[in-house]
Amino acid sequence: MIGRPPPPRRQAPAAPMVSAAQRQREVAKLLMQLDAMLKKAGELAAAARERVSVGGMGRYRKFTRKVRDFFALAAVTQERLDAAPSEMEELIGPMTTALERLHARMVVLFVEESAAFFATFVRVKALPIGTHEVCGVELRGLIEIRKFLDDPLYDGERGQHLRAQTDRIAQLIRMVMDRIPPLPDFGDAPSIGPRGAVNKPVRAPARRPAVQGPAVQGQPPARPAAPPPAPPHVQDPRLEVRPLTLDSLGEDDER
Repeated sequence: MIGRPPPPRRQAPAAPMVSAAQRQREVAKLLMQLDAMLKKAGELAAAARERVSVGGMGRYRKFTRKVRDFFALAAVTQERLDAAPSEMEELIGPMTTALERLHARMVVLFVEESAAFFATFVRVKALPIGTHEVCGVELRGLIEIRKFLDDPLYDGERGQHLRAQTDRIAQLIRMVMDRIPPLPDFGDAPSIGPRGAVNKPVRAPARRPAVQGPAVQGQPPARPAAPPPAPPHVQDPRLEVRPLTLDSLGEDDER
């Protein structure tokens, strides 16, 4: 029996054509959102520096999350500009310049605010639990943003100063991580810490039951050893139940 041929595959609908005016409004709206996120990041950074020793790391993480969201949206904006129709040729240049300026301003804001924050946070005496792991996450984020400084846009003395500041921030974060031990690993297998160190698990792996050898012919198989008898239960005299009478209340008062 000859099988039926497979049904023809449906072709995906073609992407709708975007006019130059629509793409121009879209990119302009994204640039306005990036500018608002830049201002909000500055406010969060100022809040993180107000009281570094009391919840400062939590506020600093709000700042870095806003920074990462900014760079993600900036990448989307760059994709929209790269796919802009040819009718926008005269506007692509100015919009790209505006995007690069916003990107550079955020990089400078992140580096300068992070340097100011960790210059104070490294001197905090009592570090909260989990600081080692949190700093490890922020260190990885710092290394990713450090890659932006390799762009030719950051050539010159200003770019060199930013790279030196970034390296200093990484050194301060490592100093904080060295002051407080990592949280114990409660798993069964070793894990990798924020700095690449192997953390040994607290809980030992489960032991497999010993395999008993084959029973000798003519003899019953060996029985497992019986557990030791439980010690006799000794009742706590304080938990002894006694009938409640007026005489017993008098005795308790005399005691």
